Amino acid sequence: MPGKLVAEIVTLRSLQTLLQQIEAEISTYSLQKEEYSELLGNFLRDAEEKYGDEDWFKEFSLENISGDKPKKDDSKKKSDKKKKKKKKKGGSDSWVPFKSLELSSSVQGEAEIMFETLQEITEKLEALEESKESIDELRNVGLGNEVVYVCYVKDGVISKIVLKSVDSDEISKFTFNMGFSKAHILAQNL
Repeated sequence: MPGKLVAEIVTLRSLQTLLQQIEAEISTYSLQKEEYSELLGNFLRDAEEKYGDEDWFKEFSLENISGDKPKKDDSKKKSDKKKKKKKKKGGSDSWVPFKSLELSSSVQGEAEIMFETLQEITEKLEALEESKESIDELRNVGLGNEVVYVCYVKDGVISKIVLKSVDSDEISKFTFNMGFSKAHILAQNL
């Protein structure tokens, strides 16, 4: 699954192939998450001596320890998270708007982008895992080999699948062509 486009359509004849592509994406994002987590850990250790007493540093350290993942039923944490997002998008003290970008030259800005990157990767991994589980369940239904899967992929994650029955004439043509190809190869070898 290329995952480079915002949205794409992928047509496959095998759920196994689809699962293999999703597993490859999960592996890639997991490695990326490990690398960024290590980078963030090193960054926090290096910055602790100089910025350890500052509020923003304490906040980031607490988020890192707790995983920055609010519970669904905890409305206070939800509102706090929304406030943080508004503050970041609205321009915290460390960010200066420049056209469609935000610029920062502070250590706090660097910490923010590391946390945001890890959060996005974690969300992507969760979406890929959910997609993988759904495909596994679909595979257990046992649709057989006479199905074409037309998949809508948004931001690298499958969200919709159209199941199309393969035309019986198309199957026989494929079978005939395969037989012809094998016979042709055998004739060449003799």
